[in-house]
Amino acid sequence: MQGMALNGGFRILAAQTTQTVEEARSILDLAPVAADALGRTMTAAILLARLLEKHVRHQRVTLRFEGNGPLGVVIGEGTVEGHARGYVSNPRPEQENLDVSHALGDSGILTVVRGTPPEGRPYTSQVSLEGGGVAKEVSRYLVQSEQIPSAVMLGVLNRRTGVAAAGGIVVQAFPHTSDEAIALVETRIQEAPPLTTLLDRMSIEDAVLTVFDGLDYKSVDPRFNVPLSYRCSCSRERALAPLALFERKELQEMSREDGGTEVVCQFCGRKYNFSSDDLLALTAVHDA
Repeated sequence: MQGMALNGGFRILAAQTTQTVEEARSILDLAPVAADALGRTMTAAILLARLLEKHVRHQRVTLRFEGNGPLGVVIGEGTVEGHARGYVSNPRPEQENLDVSHALGDSGILTVVRGTPPEGRPYTSQVSLEGGGVAKEVSRYLVQSEQIPSAVMLGVLNRRTGVAAAGGIVVQAFPHTSDEAIALVETRIQEAPPLTTLLDRMSIEDAVLTVFDGLDYKSVDPRFNVPLSYRCSCSRERALAPLALFERKELQEMSREDGGTEVVCQFCGRKYNFSSDDLLALTAVHDA
């Protein structure tokens, strides 16, 4: 959903991502803290992708957290069509609490990639992690790299049975917005309950109305909305591509000793089996 506040001074995007995050948790077998971190990252990626031009298909935003926390690398990807996928290098860390900022780490790099594959050169930018959690790190990226006053609210509510609620809100000020209006919205967001608390009681639509109550919030054309889903873009051809980087001798050894090889997609767990003949065909490419 998308809306405006304070006489058009702010653009507000929001997404309810409960089913998408729960599917990621199930597919990747994530511990609660990993589901929380990845859910927030995928939600942010979807929202940033929806900030791109809506009429250009296949646009996507990838957020890659490489911190010194127990989760290791966390990757969330969102497309302008509303699809998402993700990856956590350590999906079940030895951490009992749900402190996402600690799980990500207090130092490292956030890499943001925007692109329109397969055409077009991706735009990549980076900011240093400061241990603030997903929402604060993405907010700093928007301010530093995009030069746009922005605020990000993210929440994931875990239950014993899985993800009970997940969602996010992005608020951006337009160039003509006054400093007084920006300060007012900043105060309202700071004083609002955590988004997870709100999502425990209400939908994302009602959460937006609660946070921006009295600030002249108006929703935009509902045709802007798109259904969200966890969808992987892997394929047999893409799984084969990394094998072409192996040396001819390595491919021959895999063909002779193992009779082929298996490639598993890190985003969805789908398995692609390549026979000895497939590997030998790659050696012919090296000889060409």
